[in-house]
Order: sequence, then C-alpha cells, then structure tokens
Amino acid sequence: MRRKFRDYTIKRTCTKEYKDYHSYMKYLSEDFKHRCAYCNLLDTQITTPYEADHFIPEDVFKDEWPELKTLYANLVYSCKKCNGAKSNHYEGDITKRELKNELFYEPEQTDYGTVFYRGDDGGIYSDDEKGRDMITRLKLYRPIHNLAWICEKTKLTLEKLSTQIKEVGKESERGRLLCEAKEELQAYYDNCIAVFMANYNNNKFSL
Repeated sequence: MRRKFRDYTIKRTCTKEYKDYHSYMKYLSEDFKHRCAYCNLLDTQITTPYEADHFIPEDVFKDEWPELKTLYANLVYSCKKCNGAKSNHYEGDITKRELKNELFYEPEQTDYGTVFYRGDDGGIYSDDEKGRDMITRLKLYRPIHNLAWICEKTKLTLEKLSTQIKEVGKESERGRLLCEAKEELQAYYDNCIAVFMANYNNNKFSL
C-alpha cells in the first residue's frame, strides 16, 4: 500500500536579509512546516538541532556566486543526517547563475509528495528515476527513516486513543479495553523511540 510522503506545500516567505545564514533558521522552520525537506522528519522528534542546507553547495558557489551563502532561496531546512548525506553533491553550470542543482528536486518548486511515497514499512520509495537517485544520494533507504515514520505514526495513534478514552470514560468496558491497548502501544512506542534516538543522536550507531 502506498502512503503519502507529505501532504503540505513549502513556500519561502522570509523577506529579510541577514549576513549570517544561521539567522534564517526560525523562518526555515516555519516555511518548511518544521520538517526536514528531504526525509520529512519532524524537528520535534529529535534533540539534534536542524541545519540550513545550501541547495547549491558552498564548494560550488563560493567563487562564482558567493551571495548564495546567505540567499534565503538557496537555503533548505534539513535534519543533520540528510544535510550530511547531501554534502557537496551538485550537477549543473554555476556560471548560468540559476538556482538549480540537477541532482535534486528543489523542495519548494517540486512537491515531494508527487515524487516519493511511503510503504507499509515506513520506507521511502519512488517510481521516478531522479527520485530513486535522490533516495540513494541522501541515503533515504536507511532503516532510521523507517523507524522515524513508525515512531511518529505510533505517537499519533496514542493521541487518538487518549481522545477516545476521554470520550467514553476509563471506567466503561470500552474505556478499559482502550486503556489496555494504549498501555501496550505505549510500551512499544517507548522501545521504538529509544532505539530511534540512540541511533540518530549517536554517530557510533549506523542504523
């Protein structure tokens, strides 16, 4: 079964200009809906700070087009793992001064929801040739991305169970059954999030 990769659009709204590109982080977070543009990880799921990826890498633009270092249109909200995997990968002609990197779809211009999808296992897949190449380059095939999706969906289910319990009452027969289900699911979630956090935050883990 195919599941949505993301169901929102990205639009850069910041009109301010800063000398330090790190100053754009709060705007990137809002414009990218608090999610990594590449893997869709929600920034509240981890404690590792998010980063500003340069869509056209600095190694490419530093001599020909240095203004790209602080140009908001060239910045992408990214988790640490995706930013590290993307690194300085680039294909194109920087002398044309176009905000294009032929190796990747620009996340504001292209709806990643039409390029990628999730499988039942939480894995990221694509029927698009460039999309599959992006999965390889960004290492979106790693199990850590499956686990992140599973953790997020499990947390959402726990929240729904809590709402249902409040509606029917803990003392009702259905309420007691829901409480038991929630308790079991909570234990599962606690294990999943512990493994996820250990792998994500510790470079010695390679999941």
